[in-house]
Amino acid sequence: MQVTKVKINKYVWIGIAAVVVLVLYFTLKNTGNDSAMESPSPSPSATATPAKSSSGSSVKKSGDAATSPKTYTELLTEYEGRRIQFDINCQAVPNNLTFKNGTSIMLDNRSGDARTIFIGPSQYALPGYGYKIITLSSSEIPKDLLISCEGAVNVGRIFLQAKILQQ
Repeated sequence: MQVTKVKINKYVWIGIAAVVVLVLYFTLKNTGNDSAMESPSPSPSATATPAKSSSGSSVKKSGDAATSPKTYTELLTEYEGRRIQFDINCQAVPNNLTFKNGTSIMLDNRSGDARTIFIGPSQYALPGYGYKIITLSSSEIPKDLLISCEGAVNVGRIFLQAKILQQ
């Protein structure tokens, strides 16, 4: 049997070389940039942003990173089950909650971008990787409070119910 050599067109070689160069370029560009893939440790915000709301607000601000004497880790423990995280896509996790009137909750921005969070008629500015502690209260009980984040509308819901004292 006779083996024939196949002539490869010079344009095929140029294409192969271009692909190799691009692969090397993007590989080298991303080398040493591993920190972009890691989640930075949360740090409290240095500035407090007042909450804005219409009259008869059903959500009140009670604290934020600038005024909290506790560390982020301590707050995670304290607000376990009462924390709403907002991810890079402005999605609320968890997104369907029920709380008693007068409950304090933690709004936690897990994105590096600043976010404006809307809960019912109130809005809260959260810096990148920042948080706020707010108190949910309303004179109208029960009440559904819709949650929005920036342009992502109705990413969650809080059902606020009466606080019944038992003796």
